[in-house]
Amino acid sequence: MSNRSLIDTDSDRFVIEYLSPVLRQKLNTSPMQWTDLQNECLKEYHEQGGTGDKIRESLKKIPLDSKMIQVCQLLYSKGWVLAIVSDANQVYIEGILEHYGIRNLFSAIITNPAFWDVQGRLHIQRLIPADGIPHGCPSGVCSLNICKGQEVDKLLLRLGNDSQAGGAVESFGHAGVPIRMLYVGDGRNDYCPALRTKSPQDIYFVRKGRSLEKYLNMADAPEIRRAIRARIVYWDKAGEILSELQSTL
Repeated sequence: MSNRSLIDTDSDRFVIEYLSPVLRQKLNTSPMQWTDLQNECLKEYHEQGGTGDKIRESLKKIPLDSKMIQVCQLLYSKGWVLAIVSDANQVYIEGILEHYGIRNLFSAIITNPAFWDVQGRLHIQRLIPADGIPHGCPSGVCSLNICKGQEVDKLLLRLGNDSQAGGAVESFGHAGVPIRMLYVGDGRNDYCPALRTKSPQDIYFVRKGRSLEKYLNMADAPEIRRAIRARIVYWDKAGEILSELQSTL
């Protein structure tokens, strides 16, 4: 999703803060790898008597702009295939999409695995395990547990390389037309997927005020932005994406 791309908050932080003010402090102080830290917080929450129902309840509280829902519906109606590539987790993403009634619009969700055990505890795992083969991405901005660019490569390969594509709204379309990509992102790890764009026909939607915008516009590294072949559109509210797509698709 990138968390602040499809939704208007960081789902990882939102859930933990909703569950426990004490665990919220742990998010700001622990040196653990982020996905491992999420799993540890949920472990402690369960040990303290926390319930899965409250976790599921928290997912229904996460804000999703109605205009972003319209973006997804518009793309789907025009034959694009929507996918999510996210450093959140499967349970959170599925829960949010199902709550807003748009899970059926997405053909793929690529993220960290998550599951409920028989005791009702939620477990979150890294997509690339700590003892797994490192992804080795040369971009230098990807998380240890996921390279979104490589995941987009795999997705395009599965779709036969004859599709259109896009990002936290990630979209792939009609066979027989040139590949296009629409990618919506906000974090530095959303830079790598944009290196897969091919031309100004692609659109890279970059959320204002987030780390991705700052990374693209570092004064001492103009080559970072020049490496992006897509047309870059900066946005703040989902309505801006909707207006752009209504005028260009």
